[in-house]
Amino acid sequence: MRRNRKREYLQFGTVTRSLVTCVCIAVCGLGYVWQKNAIYRLGDEIKRREAALSSAQKRNTMLAAQLAHLQSPAQLESRCQQYNLTLVAPKESQVVRLYEPGQEWDLQMANAPMPIQPQAWPPSRSSQPKALARR
Repeated sequence: MRRNRKREYLQFGTVTRSLVTCVCIAVCGLGYVWQKNAIYRLGDEIKRREAALSSAQKRNTMLAAQLAHLQSPAQLESRCQQYNLTLVAPKESQVVRLYEPGQEWDLQMANAPMPIQPQAWPPSRSSQPKALARR
């Protein structure tokens, strides 16, 4: 006849396996909660940074419009009159226009031979011929 199961002792392997399983489930649960919390915090940080970027872009456009307004000839002329600066725009004959060379100039300079570099005067003793060098 079988012995009463209530009086049987638990085996070490069964208890260990149960504890390891419970610990693994608990660690997985804590890892899941930690990851969800990290995702939530990153989402909030992204929202804050997007809001800061949006406000910076709005401020940038506002400042660009303000700069364009302050650089307009009408605004500059009104400021000159306001402060009695007696400044006027230069005549066309007083304006010197400098044109920046384009890619043609770059190609021409790339194909041109290197110019000879002038030597410093007076020449140093090391550059004189040995027969003429004084000792």
